[in-house]
Amino acid sequence: MTHEQPLVGGMDARRPPVRTGDTVRRPAGSSRLAVRDLLLHLESVGFDGAPRFLGTDDQSREVLTWIDGDVPRPPYPGWAMTDRALADLGGLVRRLHEATATFRGTTADWSTEWSDPVGGSVICHNDLYPENVVFREGRVVALIDFAMAAPGRPLWDLAIAAETWGPLGDPDRRDQHPLNLDGVARFGVLARAYGLEPERAEELVDVVIQERAHATANIRAEIAGGNASWIRHWADAGGDERAAADDAWIARHRAALIRSARG
Repeated sequence: MTHEQPLVGGMDARRPPVRTGDTVRRPAGSSRLAVRDLLLHLESVGFDGAPRFLGTDDQSREVLTWIDGDVPRPPYPGWAMTDRALADLGGLVRRLHEATATFRGTTADWSTEWSDPVGGSVICHNDLYPENVVFREGRVVALIDFAMAAPGRPLWDLAIAAETWGPLGDPDRRDQHPLNLDGVARFGVLARAYGLEPERAEELVDVVIQERAHATANIRAEIAGGNASWIRHWADAGGDERAAADDAWIARHRAALIRSARG
């Protein structure tokens, strides 16, 4: 075993993912079998925007290929928030969905807490934050951390990406993104890069609202259960007041978001 370099990320700070040579080793989660089958499928169909599954090590950790590049951390740098990068992301997510449409692996092992409650015809990543996107020279090249992947509607993933990368919310409360980003305009950049049909623009806005409500309900349940990490994170992010302000911003800009997505 060569030197292990701890990596930022993972749900358990006591057992972070590590880089060892050209591999990443990470504790296997509850959805390990489903994620394994998904990554093997993506490799089999030639999808190059995800790590390869190499097996498990003597500590029962997943062994994945290391993808060389840069991963932005909050506060997100300007080079990660360009319209070109956002368009790259839209195209990559579309290719992911097309690649997973033929997936016929396990249906029993997915991590579904944060996934689309309706289910769907593709496998969604469900965690499309910038921290899970690899860049090279300012261009998006890959997605990492598929632990939250699960079946869902394609628009569910697109909604998560739009909310996170727009960003969609009250600009006066923005704290992790450059202040000059136009969330409405970038909503259209992402939708067009994904190849969203113009007649589905209103549906996408509706799914954004659904996804936000689903995520907020999960967070409040975690807080009610005494989850210290979520209690701290929710407070740092502005809590219920911030969530309400962002919801109100989306409601006020609904028509503009639809027009932007239609192009």
